Amino acid sequence: MRALQLFADRDLRITDLPDPAPPGPGEVLIAPKAVALNHIDVWGWRGMAFAQRKLPIVVGVEASAEVVSVGDGVTRFSPGQQVVPYSAMTCGTCRYCTEGRDNLCENVAGIMGFHIDGLARGLVTMPERLLIPVPAGIPHDHACASQVTFGTVVHMLFDNAKLQPGETILVQAGGSGIGSVAIMMAKSLGCTVITTVGSDEKIEPVRALGADHVINYTTTSFSGAVRRATGKKGVDVVFEHVGASTWEGSLACLKPGGRLVTCGSTSGVTANINLMQLFQRQLRIIGSFGCTIRNQVQALDWMARGIRPLIDTTVPLERFSEGLERLESRRVLGKIVVTL
Repeated sequence: MRALQLFADRDLRITDLPDPAPPGPGEVLIAPKAVALNHIDVWGWRGMAFAQRKLPIVVGVEASAEVVSVGDGVTRFSPGQQVVPYSAMTCGTCRYCTEGRDNLCENVAGIMGFHIDGLARGLVTMPERLLIPVPAGIPHDHACASQVTFGTVVHMLFDNAKLQPGETILVQAGGSGIGSVAIMMAKSLGCTVITTVGSDEKIEPVRALGADHVINYTTTSFSGAVRRATGKKGVDVVFEHVGASTWEGSLACLKPGGRLVTCGSTSGVTANINLMQLFQRQLRIIGSFGCTIRNQVQALDWMARGIRPLIDTTVPLERFSEGLERLESRRVLGKIVVTL
């Protein structure tokens, strides 16, 4: 089977690997059809795996696939069915897994495509418990964004920030994959949505997603613009995933008692915080990582109800590196999808 393997930093090669053995008891053999690119793919490509890994490694963190065959005891899936994998290799038995908080698994073996072999290959064997059926009508190029892109947003907005209808939210980097989804989900609740973008070219496309106020942060102080847009009150929630370059401004945008939820640090991992501002204004800062299997199911439900990823570019497997370079350059508006 064809696979895309990372041999060294920024060194991706299409290779031929042996087909997997037939699935064993409780296992499902799947054929990935589309892979969505995310910053975690860029980090791995650049050698930022944050944990020891053995190269070469098959890349690809989130995907949509088709069931090829099933092992003994598998009851939830059949050949030809469309599925999405939950790509964190959780144990399924620790306290967090049994409580449905999979993204806190105490014995996780790694994230596919980042620490261990991923989904950019012809065939993959998965445990039945880590596969989720895709509702009818959601194509592979949309379903492939269900975990990292949609699931992350569901976990951030609803499990962590507890976003409520009618609140005001600042979404940083609204032209990104998760930023664009956050805008659409928040707007569907009737929230007032303020967002930032990095160029004038992104303003109208992001406004079309439902944003009420769009700020080019490269030409305008976004914190000042947010204060003006809210009558100096500030926002209830900040959806933060940019990191050091926006951190202090994001905190300044919160109203007293406001919540900042963060899942990323693409502009740097270290930032300052004014502790007096934190406790006097009673702000809440919430870290959020990945999503749970339940969140991925909820993400597919959002897609079934009509909220779909904004697709920037679709490329074949041979141009995977091109997609990563585009994502790294921040020229992206929405998602980059790789077809297999």
